[in-house]
Amino acid sequence: MKESDVTILLPAFNERESIGEVIKSIKKYGYSNILVVDNLSEDDTYSQAKSNGASMAFEVKRGKGNAIKKGLSLINTPYIVMMDSDYTYPAKYINDIVELLEDYDVVMAERHVRLDNSMSLTNLFGNRIISLLGSILFWYWTPDICTGMWGFKKGVLDKFNIQSTHFTLEADLFVNARVNKCRIARIPISYRARIGGSKSKLHVRNGIGIVWYLIKRRFTKTNRRVLC
Repeated sequence: MKESDVTILLPAFNERESIGEVIKSIKKYGYSNILVVDNLSEDDTYSQAKSNGASMAFEVKRGKGNAIKKGLSLINTPYIVMMDSDYTYPAKYINDIVELLEDYDVVMAERHVRLDNSMSLTNLFGNRIISLLGSILFWYWTPDICTGMWGFKKGVLDKFNIQSTHFTLEADLFVNARVNKCRIARIPISYRARIGGSKSKLHVRNGIGIVWYLIKRRFTKTNRRVLC
């Protein structure tokens, strides 16, 4: 697989402090097809990303899910790696993801090593509960449904019906992967603190929303028929 066959998709909202470093780190590993989708940032995320050589797009409907759907509509390369723009996911794992995509449809980069106090105990506990529930509901074990780093074959993504607009996006991707009977690979990764020292933007209410989303998706007629 050539590096030109891969697009790195970065949804971004107010990431001026980190977006430049993220783009530089991606280029360090040989990937130049980088698409940043600016989701109504109120800072100079756009100029920082543009000056570091990324391709740019805008999504005027607020929400990470909307930004991802916008980006996917613009990408034509056969492989896509999606990652957050806050520098928490090391770019060094892109090579591992791309290598696995030669044999798998979807790759989940699971956060096994938390560096520099990168995740609060509340968020860690919530993620583990959500992941356990999702694993039981959709008959596939993963300890990190909420990871923000994924790899996909473009042809597989074209079959996904992504419904989420915001914080349930990762659960939506997982559900789609299972409903479409994708070949899923999992790799362990390390996870850093956000540049600037702040932790996750998710709150307890978001976790409750993800739980409810997983339950609803599992017991719709279409999903029940496919998975059972």
